[in-house]
Amino acid sequence: MIKRLVLTVAAVLLAACAGDPAGSTHGGLRAEPADGTAVAITNTGDQPVYYRIVNPQALASWMPCTSPADCPEIGGRQTVRIPHAAIELHQPDSQRAELYWWKFARIEGGYVTVDEGRLRIRL
Repeated sequence: MIKRLVLTVAAVLLAACAGDPAGSTHGGLRAEPADGTAVAITNTGDQPVYYRIVNPQALASWMPCTSPADCPEIGGRQTVRIPHAAIELHQPDSQRAELYWWKFARIEGGYVTVDEGRLRIRL
């Protein structure tokens, strides 16, 4: 009986976590739809974040960021508005985008990634 209850609670929690809210948060970034033609990304942290935003159904074009010079920046405590047309391989009927992000630290001779992640966004 208890085992069945635990499994039921786990299934409910998993379903809730797998939901797809319009606004998403991960790694200090918050994404929200903006007026139906763009997405607003807020960096709630103090460190700059570098990103790529892509159509998740067209990941063949995706390349990781290996230094701050490779990708656009969202400064600490800043919000950027990204038009849907700026999403790599965006299609007019796209309903989602994926924002890949990186934080870097400077080392001798370049940069090292200190944090990274992915944020799913409903358009």
